[in-house]
Amino acid sequence: MLTIFTIVLNGMPFIERHLAEFQKLKIPWQWRIVEGVAEPLGCTRWCNQVPDKWHKDFKSIDGTHEYIESIQGGNVVVYSQGKPFSGKLEMIQQALFGVDSGVVMEVDCDEMWRAEQIEGIYECLKGAEDGATMQFHCNFFVGENKRVVTREGFGSNWYEWFRAWKWGKDICFTSHEPPRLNVASRLVPRGVTETWGLVFNHYAYAIEKQVEFKQDFYGYKGLVDGWKELQKTTGPVRLSEYFHHLQDKSVADDT
Repeated sequence: MLTIFTIVLNGMPFIERHLAEFQKLKIPWQWRIVEGVAEPLGCTRWCNQVPDKWHKDFKSIDGTHEYIESIQGGNVVVYSQGKPFSGKLEMIQQALFGVDSGVVMEVDCDEMWRAEQIEGIYECLKGAEDGATMQFHCNFFVGENKRVVTREGFGSNWYEWFRAWKWGKDICFTSHEPPRLNVASRLVPRGVTETWGLVFNHYAYAIEKQVEFKQDFYGYKGLVDGWKELQKTTGPVRLSEYFHHLQDKSVADDT
């Protein structure tokens, strides 16, 4: 069994794009969605409290809540609650409650995979030892028509995009940012998975609403204004000139 999990708050319009692709899968699968506000605790304790403007009764306000309620049943399991979660780890624990075998894959609402890629990941991990992990590269979008083109730094840090695991009894996450398990096992690094065509599209900063939330939640001052200026550029540019919280040499270019 492949268990896909998504933790989400205000995932529109991207959250609507997954189900049709998952339904193409020729393997047994289940999609578990946990929705709501997470307190800034544990691995995200450096973040800010989610402002009230981004939720109602700790649930999404952009149509995400209504959408996931409408698709639940069958292969789709949905959980939300009228109070904040004690950090993102609690959301993941809720998503994976009762899962003690198979392959687990994290798919955030703005991360897009093709069905044949997901099946390839499942085939790679289904016979592996418990705790085996796969890491990936992504096409990291910083606008609808702009993405990061460098392979280190922002959007491609060494500790990012661990997204699939061989699950087993008593395995759990000890961190969400970055994803870490309580066991150590074989890693298939992203330099290898890239050669297999396992690169996903990540629309992390694609639309202004996402950027505004990140500015509020992560405390990145001036992020929205910098993002707007970035959209006016053509050709390759150094991202740190627009995202002032960055101190690396990452570059964005037109798609």
